[in-house]
Amino acid sequence: MKKYSIVFILLLSLASCKNFLDIKPHEEVIPETAEEFSALLHSHLDDLDRGNLDCLIESTQKVTLYEQVADNLEVALTDKSAGQALKIYPGDIYTMSINKTDYSSLYEIIRDCNIIFGEMKGDKESDLAKNVLGTAYAMRGACYYELLRRFCEVYDPNKSDQLGLQIVTTFDMENWPVRSSLKKTIDFIEDDLKKALSYNVQDDIYRFTAPVVKGYLSRFYFWTRQWDKAADFATQVMAAYPLLDRDGYKEMMTPAYSLKGNMLIKSETISSSTTESEGVGTYEPIKARPVSKRFIDTFSDEEKANDIRYEMNFTVKRITKKFIFSGMRSAEMLLIRAESYYHMGEQGLALDDINTLRSNRIKDYVPLTMDQLPEPVEGTDLITVDVTGASLTRLMSLILTERRKELFMEGDRFFELKRNGSPEFWVPEQGQKFVTRKFMYTYPIPLTDVDIVPGLQQNEGYDEFIIR
Repeated sequence: MKKYSIVFILLLSLASCKNFLDIKPHEEVIPETAEEFSALLHSHLDDLDRGNLDCLIESTQKVTLYEQVADNLEVALTDKSAGQALKIYPGDIYTMSINKTDYSSLYEIIRDCNIIFGEMKGDKESDLAKNVLGTAYAMRGACYYELLRRFCEVYDPNKSDQLGLQIVTTFDMENWPVRSSLKKTIDFIEDDLKKALSYNVQDDIYRFTAPVVKGYLSRFYFWTRQWDKAADFATQVMAAYPLLDRDGYKEMMTPAYSLKGNMLIKSETISSSTTESEGVGTYEPIKARPVSKRFIDTFSDEEKANDIRYEMNFTVKRITKKFIFSGMRSAEMLLIRAESYYHMGEQGLALDDINTLRSNRIKDYVPLTMDQLPEPVEGTDLITVDVTGASLTRLMSLILTERRKELFMEGDRFFELKRNGSPEFWVPEQGQKFVTRKFMYTYPIPLTDVDIVPGLQQNEGYDEFIIR
């Protein structure tokens, strides 16, 4: 493993001197009215539509970055000529530099939201003002949620010493906070998303509408193991955006710029790099890395013949052909609810949800019963424990496998590995072993901030690498 790649990027970050807290405009006029702040938000929303807000909702290329360092693709079989730019493991220098940039970019969005809350004067009751405030709370909550997933350990309610985030709520340049506890961070995100929901934004031009906020709440409660709330908001989303059958799924996942089917929010709805008839497709270099046999073997022979996902995701030569989706759609909500039901002790309801998903993906599907659950195929999955640390049952294994199939090439797998035990594994490359260590699932706080802010703690594992 090339330890120095991690050392280099951590040291390189010292060269950056722009701090995300330095946000007070100099020699400029801060907006004051709802109309002016609406323009500020729409600048970010336009970036989202063009795939340029990929610190928050990944672009096509950013999705593949997370796929490159997970386990659904086979590093050892990469075509070196076409795939030389592909990354190998989470400690890769480029992977870490991207997350350093995202850390700063997410806090820049948070900065703009904080300016809205602190500087928007007068009208706060008109429809426009409520849309601006609701969208700002939604975006700030979503930014902190993404920071939580990437830069904090997976939440464990049995631990009281887990580190959270730097919570910034104003544009005071002299306020350089250290990291809060993870529990306080979680409470803050929940409060933001609930405030966003209270404004009930319905105008699609603001993108982060009430249904999208409900989806984020479901994701957030799922990540923080608040199963009943996760299931409740997932149910609300699915009531408005029901699951699609095989034909509807195929139509939805065929590339086009507009939101289709049961998509709630999406990156790259417009682009200057391709025509609308072509749509957003697959990041071409990823085709140089075959899909792993471990993943292929999660499909039974019957599923290989009848599952629309097997047909649409890759070729017989194991080359990915799925058109990448980055955003939120209701199948994810169904999977969240199924796993939440499982942890709530409602195993029958959990299996019902999985049967619903499979019946809409597999031709002539016969629903599974509890005594017919398939045994996991040995050697196909690195995950051996669920988020609570319990060994996988057949039902939990089925739930996780269905999520793996459904959200393939959507940037989900890396975070599923992190959430469920953060398994260590290695890949061979040019005669060396590149090891994904447990701590690498949580990215380092940029050294720019560690160096500037007294008492700011680095994530576990990275100080050791600096010493080495």
